[in-house]
Amino acid sequence: MPDKIIRRLRGGAAAVAVTVLLAPVHGMAVLVFLFSAERYDSSGQGGPFRSCTPDSLSCAGPNVPLMIGCVLVVAGGVLLAYWAGRRAARP
Repeated sequence: MPDKIIRRLRGGAAAVAVTVLLAPVHGMAVLVFLFSAERYDSSGQGGPFRSCTPDSLSCAGPNVPLMIGCVLVVAGGVLLAYWAGRRAARP
């Protein structure tokens, strides 16, 4: 019985450790996702992050492939943490 508890604790600790190690990657992926989901004025006037307005010359829409990539990075990190926890909890 104590061995089962130790295995579960070891698995949980491994999952938390991987999650903490990947936290900067997840944070950057979320930030990039938020930036790529917006529409920006791509004419170069008004700075790099100017929102599209009715007087904008050209607009760049959401970058869907980059958004999908960010989602896959976060999902991959979650699956990696799950896998590490399961592997560490093996007898």
